[in-house]
Amino acid sequence: MIQTCKVKDRCGACNTIGTEYKDTLVAKKKFVQDLYPKYQVDDCLGMENPYNYRHKVYASFASDKKGMVYAGMYAQYSHKVVSSKNCRIQSTIANRIIETMCKLATKMKIEAYNEDRGWGSLRHAYIRVSSKTNKVLLTIVIGSRELPGSKKFVKGILDAHPEIETVLLNWNDKKTSMILGDKEKVLYGKGYIMDEIDGMQFRIGSKSFYQVNPVQTELLYKTAIDLAKIQKEEEVFDACCGIGTISLLTARLAKEVVGVEINADAIRDAKMNAKLNRIENIQFFADDATNFITRLIDTPNVVFLDPPRSGMSQDFMNALKNQGASRIVYISCNPVTQARDIKNLTCAGYVVERIVPVDLFPFTDHVESIVLLVKNGTPNLNLDYKPSKNTKKQSHSKPVHKAKETNKKYPSKNAKRNNHAKRNPKEQKRVSSNSYKNKQHRANKAK
Repeated sequence: MIQTCKVKDRCGACNTIGTEYKDTLVAKKKFVQDLYPKYQVDDCLGMENPYNYRHKVYASFASDKKGMVYAGMYAQYSHKVVSSKNCRIQSTIANRIIETMCKLATKMKIEAYNEDRGWGSLRHAYIRVSSKTNKVLLTIVIGSRELPGSKKFVKGILDAHPEIETVLLNWNDKKTSMILGDKEKVLYGKGYIMDEIDGMQFRIGSKSFYQVNPVQTELLYKTAIDLAKIQKEEEVFDACCGIGTISLLTARLAKEVVGVEINADAIRDAKMNAKLNRIENIQFFADDATNFITRLIDTPNVVFLDPPRSGMSQDFMNALKNQGASRIVYISCNPVTQARDIKNLTCAGYVVERIVPVDLFPFTDHVESIVLLVKNGTPNLNLDYKPSKNTKKQSHSKPVHKAKETNKKYPSKNAKRNNHAKRNPKEQKRVSSNSYKNKQHRANKAK
């Protein structure tokens, strides 16, 4: 049954709701196909039930002229809150909690925060719901120094919703589009919840990167890992590992896995998740991916990329193609920047073998795209593609000589990072991790 929303045009969060879901999947496939006209694109992988899929929910609060507190999303291109009860794409559990918060705030006369005037208290609710247990992490964001009647307010929410496992208070009084501020404290529970992907346990805090759609996330990662065809003797490099989801899922198949993430908090969570799942053939480094890969000596067999919307840097893509991994799996929430980055690889002997769109955000314009690139592979060409007469052949980039081999494999985060070192491989400082020392290194150490 097709559902619709009365405020979709003002809210903009689900601009295609009210249309046939299968038609939106066709449109998303076409969007990706237009970016890769030379190659065959698979059908977009959709959901059986494309409603109430968001298990990570943000809501902003406001008050009407009568002092009634309401919540919803910001209208497009503004910070005006559009009231949206029972949002069709948000978790029904989250919807009920937000409604309770509005009623309690009105009853207790807790003022919603007014960004323009800089007064009030209750600013945002940030809710994460475990897809496996339905347990909830609730973060209350305020714009004032304290939340009036906080104990009574939180108790009222917990009494109405026993599924809430932990509550955090977060401070954000800045004029910004960011929901969460830097400072927060735990008011109730442990400060995190647990979720599960394909049998693996993951610890999720308020600031942990974790996909919003758990059903499609599992499908996304499973599809990407299946495409990689990882063998037991192979090594995997996860260049944007976050809290370690892809890294840990691939560790069950590979010999060794290395995950890199610039966010130190995410790396802390990744290491915790490795311990929770008793995964030992994995290492995580808090480092910039470009800095790390330029100091990497041994070539991984498989590389996973899952960057933010801006994509990977040009410097990283240059370093990646010079590494020469046999297979690269590029997952992207922005196929436009993905297509830009991949052009760099196809000029260096990599071939696009599969392109699979996945719908993580039904009834929106967003689509995830997985691309498998294989060194000297067989391209999955679009037989209907007819290049224009003006299309110029792409020239292959000149090979870059690899640094002189040493007996050190993975760099430490304290390695020197300057442009001169990058240009002169002999002056690069590389420090091996404990679990990656070859026989020559041990012999030298013994001496």
